[in-house]
Amino acid sequence: MSDAAATGYGFVTKTLHWLTVAAFVLQFVVGYAMSTDADCDPPGEDRSGGDTSDAEEERLDRLEDACEARDADPLDAAWSDVWGGGIGVDGISLPELHVLLGLAILLLGGLRVGWRMIAPLPPWSPRLSGTDRRVAHVTERALLTLMFVVPLTGLALVAVSDDLVALHVAAHIAFFVALGAHLLLVLGRGLLPRMLPGWSSVSAP
Repeated sequence: MSDAAATGYGFVTKTLHWLTVAAFVLQFVVGYAMSTDADCDPPGEDRSGGDTSDAEEERLDRLEDACEARDADPLDAAWSDVWGGGIGVDGISLPELHVLLGLAILLLGGLRVGWRMIAPLPPWSPRLSGTDRRVAHVTERALLTLMFVVPLTGLALVAVSDDLVALHVAAHIAFFVALGAHLLLVLGRGLLPRMLPGWSSVSAP
């Protein structure tokens, strides 16, 4: 199965590439948007007091305590929801979405590695010098590796120890450095169209 390697990147390769881009963009947006200072006052608490039953007061207290426990460590709570079947009861929270996206990125990484093993790459663009090709090779390998390292360090952060936060941050930095080098080469050499739908080396100018 060549995935149109002789004429350019094929449909499967392009689809996996842009799904990866979308997953990472959404993952970073969600990750940086997460907040632990949400309002934990449950609906109806402002009306509690002498006109509510003891059972209702206890229910409101339990809801508030559960919310505060989640806010103390939202990712840990999200991790528990994902594996404990509690996700989606009241919609998907940002921390839960963050965990799910991390798992999705790992799945995409596995699919890309598997597809790369059976679908050869198209020929190098003639616009690339020998140095350009080495840079492209290194940055692509780095980004593919970091598709596993970034989410795995994040999952380890919530499942193993908070002490791994430095490692997760370092993975982010490495990812952005590799991504910057990759984009600089792709955009600087006008290679982006090779990964766009409908493009092939046969139809290229």
